[in-house]
Formats: sequence, structure tokens, C-alpha cells
Amino acid sequence: MTNYLKIGMMLLLLTLVGFAVHYFLLQSLGLSAQWERSDYTLLGMYSFAAIGSLLVFVLMVLTKFSMPDRIAFVFLGAFMVKAVANYLYIKEGLGSFENKFLELNFLAVFFLFLFFDVFVAYVIVNQDEKTVEN
Repeated sequence: MTNYLKIGMMLLLLTLVGFAVHYFLLQSLGLSAQWERSDYTLLGMYSFAAIGSLLVFVLMVLTKFSMPDRIAFVFLGAFMVKAVANYLYIKEGLGSFENKFLELNFLAVFFLFLFFDVFVAYVIVNQDEKTVEN
């Protein structure tokens, strides 16, 4: 169970560090004022993506214990649901900036958490079952 706690802490760390780097990068480039023209926020994007990754992680862990031979299908299904949910989240803002500000920020957050989800799937699939032998 400690490996799963480590992955959860990695998700929290990724979210905090990713948000801080993204925020300060936008501040240093002078682009943070463009968020005022949008109904979205950087914090909202990171929160939505982190919650989605947490749900994928929990679903993968539950699948690992209940039907480990189907974990790849569950990952693909969960990722598809997450991708559709992300699209539904951002679709109202698509095309609202002529310089693709919202789209590029959304893609940066989406791919950051996509890499995390793939890493989690890799760790869970390749995790060895430890058995106690008498």
C-alpha cells in the first residue's frame, strides 16, 4: 500500500510544482493578464486535471486487485473518458483567443497529466505480487 501512497504524493507534487512553474512562466512572459478575458483559470485547469488523474489512479488500483488481466483495457477506457471530460470542460473556450492562449495552456496541462497517467499505468502493471512462502 505504501507504493500507492507514494504515487498519490507524486500526483500532489506534480500538481503543485507544475502549477507553480506554469504560473511563474506566464508571469515572466507577461501573459497572466489574459486569463481575465477567459472564464477559465490556470488553477481550475490544474484542479480538473489532477482530479481526473486521481480517479484514473484509483480505478487502476481497484482493477489491479479485482481483475489484473484487464488493467490495460481499463486504462484505455479511463483515459478515453478523461479525454472526453477534458474536451467538455474546455470546449466553450476554444477559439476565444486569436493567439491560441487558452488552447496552448490547456494542452500543456493535459499532456503533463497524461504523462503521469501513463507512468502510473506502467508502475501498476509492472508491480510484482509479493507472496509469502512457508
